Amino acid sequence: MITTAVVTGAGRGIGFALARHLADAGHLVVLTDIDGDAARRAAAEIGRGAVGLEHDVRDIAAHREIATRAAALGQLTTWVNNAGVLFAGDAWTHSDEEIAAILDVNIRGVVAGTAAAIAQMGQAGGVVLNIASLSALTPVPGLALYAATKAAVLSYTTSVQGDLRHAGLPIRVRALCPDVVGTPMVTARASDPGAALLFAGPKPMDEDAVARAGMALMAGRQIFRVMPRWRGALVRVVDLAPAVGLRMVALMRKLGHRRQARI
Repeated sequence: MITTAVVTGAGRGIGFALARHLADAGHLVVLTDIDGDAARRAAAEIGRGAVGLEHDVRDIAAHREIATRAAALGQLTTWVNNAGVLFAGDAWTHSDEEIAAILDVNIRGVVAGTAAAIAQMGQAGGVVLNIASLSALTPVPGLALYAATKAAVLSYTTSVQGDLRHAGLPIRVRALCPDVVGTPMVTARASDPGAALLFAGPKPMDEDAVARAGMALMAGRQIFRVMPRWRGALVRVVDLAPAVGLRMVALMRKLGHRRQARI
């Protein structure tokens, strides 16, 4: 039986790495991206029947169309909501266009993709992986909009899993919360002072390591995972003592500025 997997935002970065691992696992992968040419190039690189499609995740109905096309190729068993955008700066300084874009891509895209995947999978079952972020768990000054959207993704994921259990549907929904990953979305912010916290911690993680963690999470019982795990334990300090935690974050932001100046 042919099984299909959909990965959004798969033209590059984490999405492409996950698509490659899914193909290695035997799935026929449908890679989508707002840049249709990038999606098709990525699919050609993966081979093994992979398909690249142009897809704007802000379009709710488009997710259902992608799910239908994927199901026509084989049984849809896996859906990865990876597409996302990031804007940096003080929270009140973002343009109307930036606010709309980050909410529509990072939240609407995940909600619409998850709903479309569940509707298509139904009683046959499957798994949905939502790419969240460590920022879902802790204050991230300079990236408040991004952190808020990823917190929404994490909350939505855990709540939907409860709905699925109540409905008796054999579908797993998971959220991966990685620390900073060395993707083009991050490296493009190297000179952006608002993104200083992205450069304050350890060396950014490798996309392939994040993809491997995503594959393991989809196969396991854990609903969400923070990576690296020690960073998840560290951010709990902020939860226990927010005032102290915010002072620590301010110091890290200054460190990030100094590192940016050396890039």
